[in-house]
Amino acid sequence: MGTLRIRRPTAPPAAATSAPTYALQGELRGKRAGIRTDRAWRSWQLIASVWSERLEGEGASVLDVETHGQVGQTGFDDRKHIEELAEAVDFAIVGLGTCGSCTSFAVADAVAIERHQRPVIAIVTDEFATHAHNMAEHLGHRDLRVLVLPYPLEARPEAELRAIADEYYPQALALLEATP
Repeated sequence: MGTLRIRRPTAPPAAATSAPTYALQGELRGKRAGIRTDRAWRSWQLIASVWSERLEGEGASVLDVETHGQVGQTGFDDRKHIEELAEAVDFAIVGLGTCGSCTSFAVADAVAIERHQRPVIAIVTDEFATHAHNMAEHLGHRDLRVLVLPYPLEARPEAELRAIADEYYPQALALLEATP
């Protein structure tokens, strides 16, 4: 009878400490906001546009970055745009995590911005919230600020999406520790 060796097909746990998070702590007036959208999600584009208008109405300037791909040259260019966004803004909102791969990239992009010592929140839907938190922890950013929206968003009519935008906007500001 031989020895049976059981392997565990999981990555080692993340370090006990988490990378620091940052807060805006103050008024939006005069701040530069970054909003990262994804061409794939009409729902997030609408919610982000509502939030962009509200941020501008409260005195912030908004820089929008739309990602187009996750691999190849397009994905490489998108990661470069996220680095440029991180350098150009005082804080950022990154979305949308509403599938496995888009959640992974939303969290990775939020972490990239946080590494520039910028306040950031990742926007995901409740179906993918656990994945988002696990991904953030795996990247060493267990305390990444994540705002969870309802799932699914994509099939909802515009009026309902606008209502969700209005309902969750104050929560986004609270996570950033920002005041209108």
